[in-house]
Amino acid sequence: MRYNLLIVSLCLLLFGGSAFAQAPKKEPAKKDGWWLKVNPEGTQMIGFYVGATSNSYGFWTVWNPGDPVEFDISNEYRNSPTLYVLAQTATGAKCRFCVMNKSKGAQHFEFDLEEDHEIKQTDEDKRCK
Repeated sequence: MRYNLLIVSLCLLLFGGSAFAQAPKKEPAKKDGWWLKVNPEGTQMIGFYVGATSNSYGFWTVWNPGDPVEFDISNEYRNSPTLYVLAQTATGAKCRFCVMNKSKGAQHFEFDLEEDHEIKQTDEDKRCK
């Protein structure tokens, strides 16, 4: 996992402004499947890897302060029965966000380097509102 942190840091430095590192869209989240809700207080840059499972995931996007705090997961995984999310930051600052599914919170993340979870649509985390 530490090698992933090194790789994402390098990618962010090299490709941060390119199409490779897709920024969350500026349009409002549809919230019709999986979506993310970032707590911007103290949260710095977050690199996201997503997939249907922990065996099939890849780099997806980077969130930076000033980007929308609510945004949909890509269409490829938006309605998947399970979602694997790996989040990383190189800043060492505490990062917080929730993985939401439609109108409910499914998984709360709070970390300072990286954290990952495989989440089911039926999961519910009361810390996410």
